[in-house]
Amino acid sequence: MDEFYKMILVDDEDEVRGRISSKISHDSGFKVVAAAGNGYDALELIEKHNPHVVLTDIKMPFVDGIELARTIKRDFPTVRVAFITGFDEFEYAREAVELHVTSYLTKPVTQNDISNFLDKLKLELDEEFKEKYNLDTLRQRYEQSLPLIIDNYFTSFLVFSQSGRNEDIENLRHHGISLDDREYIMAFVQTERDQNNPDVVEYEKLKLSVRSVIQSILERHGYTFYSFHFNNGIALVIKENSLNFLRKVDSVFYEMVKMVEQYLGVYIDIGVSKLHKGFSELRTAYEESSQALGFSRFLNAGRIVYIDQLEKDRPKILSLSDTDINDIVYNVKFGSDRDIRNVMESVKLNALRDSKTVTNFRPYIITMVNILVNFCDSTGVDLDEVLEEDVLEKMTRFRNLESMFDWVLSVILKLRELNLKNKMTNSQRMLDNAINYMEKNFTDPKISMESVCDEMGISVSYLSLLFKKEKQTTFVKYLTMIRLERAKELLGLTSEKIIDIAGKCGYNEVYYFSHSFKKYTGVSPKKYREEVNSN
Repeated sequence: MDEFYKMILVDDEDEVRGRISSKISHDSGFKVVAAAGNGYDALELIEKHNPHVVLTDIKMPFVDGIELARTIKRDFPTVRVAFITGFDEFEYAREAVELHVTSYLTKPVTQNDISNFLDKLKLELDEEFKEKYNLDTLRQRYEQSLPLIIDNYFTSFLVFSQSGRNEDIENLRHHGISLDDREYIMAFVQTERDQNNPDVVEYEKLKLSVRSVIQSILERHGYTFYSFHFNNGIALVIKENSLNFLRKVDSVFYEMVKMVEQYLGVYIDIGVSKLHKGFSELRTAYEESSQALGFSRFLNAGRIVYIDQLEKDRPKILSLSDTDINDIVYNVKFGSDRDIRNVMESVKLNALRDSKTVTNFRPYIITMVNILVNFCDSTGVDLDEVLEEDVLEKMTRFRNLESMFDWVLSVILKLRELNLKNKMTNSQRMLDNAINYMEKNFTDPKISMESVCDEMGISVSYLSLLFKKEKQTTFVKYLTMIRLERAKELLGLTSEKIIDIAGKCGYNEVYYFSHSFKKYTGVSPKKYREEVNSN
């Protein structure tokens, strides 16, 4: 890590901020990188500076310390929060327990208070970095926390359709694993591989580290879960534990993505199944989570993808277990055009070598049709419409494997090109719908990202990613822009009172409206009206 832990101070009194900042020495291990007078400005500074710690007054206008901590916990889960409190605020501060805020400074703040507070906080942060993010430590934690035999039982259960299935269930139950008491979801996690580092051992170590971080997050949030390595990824079985289970666990998935990105320097993708119950549905849950993960890159859906979030139900395609076919499927999804040509040429040569009679030809037709249909299904493309004929009828007209493989290659390349042009459509439509809803309801002071997501039936993390990727902004900033652009219209075209205009633009407090308006335009509402009318 860096030489200093970065800190942001938040207090509505300039004198308090200055006094605390002056008491933080270079020897403390902390550096104040920014300061804010209110919670709104603090969130912008957190996004800009990515601090380790936010030290905030617990009582402030507009957004108090509790609400700020709750927002930080949701949007910046790696940031530690500490409070500045008064003697009469301890009852109020108890609300912070659920937010895992355990550090406090009590006013008036002395040099000794600051020094003791920072010493204790530094020890906690040092231990956290040492314990959670040292790869060797993470691997040791993993090996001690879950016997390898559990992974083997889960893997055996998913791989074999009948033989050994009852025995695997009994073995898992013997180890205290039950799927019959509550509903659960399957989350399938894959770690992106560094193409510049082909070392297999290092990649396996990294996956162990990712798994350990994920497990520590789930444990901290109190979930009952089971995890195991499967098909080059990490399978998580997470049991339902509340009425708002799916919404709450979505924020936990987001925390996983950000934690792994910040502290291990890699990206993970997560595919999530529907709710299921019992061992009999475990295979279905895995197929759904794996399918959602496979769609993530094609649909531009972000790093957390729910099977229920996909726009339409798609017919199930039989799994292809042959090694050569798996190579084709992988490269069709993730490889370059050159990779696809190479693997198709290799498979074609093997097929020509092994094809002794015409009876060997039909399985390849069926396999290739499955590849094309599965690819189109994942991208939402109508294959028959693209080909202008029925694909199966076309395939059965071939009289040799070589021409069939060459035709399939040309179709795959054409479909990939079409997908590149259309893959933004779904996410753009979703974002447009969200913005339309915001533009119709921005006058409601209670509108929030959660309420918009509830209305549209999507996750908070997904909508947040869409705003950042497509608009290079956040939900809050975009909502503020809508409100204040409307305010500019009303100030220029009407003679309504400023307090009334504030209400029509979704602001309960005229003071905060004026503060936001001046920050957005550079002038106060009154000054803006005068300038518009003078022109």
